[in-house]
Amino acid sequence: MPKVVFDANVLVSGIVYAGRSKLLIDAVLEGKITLIISMQIIQEFKRIIARDKFKLSKNQQYTLMNFVLRISNIVRVKSRFKVVRQDPSDDIILSTACDGEVDYIVSGDEHRLSLKEFKGIRIVTVSEMLQLMKR
Repeated sequence: MPKVVFDANVLVSGIVYAGRSKLLIDAVLEGKITLIISMQIIQEFKRIIARDKFKLSKNQQYTLMNFVLRISNIVRVKSRFKVVRQDPSDDIILSTACDGEVDYIVSGDEHRLSLKEFKGIRIVTVSEMLQLMKR
């Protein structure tokens, strides 16, 4: 079973909206892929879902946080990479993936996607991950 890291925006899209990212959340729930995250990604997820545009109550936000924690394997990030010069905060995704020994990073971020690979870990879009799962 492939191990993957979703960036926080993929997590939000998969949980809040009914699009392609939701299919990846479904794959985690069905045991087709293993979701690896770090507390840093959880904190970013928490900041995103607290935005006014989502209109989520504190209770709803808490429920979503608990859901993500339940479906994920949390890794402690020890490595510190400085790879994404345009947005150094993106490096936490790479560190999480490396420390979690994942197969894929799923992201919509152009800075990350332009890398295509990091230390043997493929960096793919949601659509590409869905295609890989069909194989």
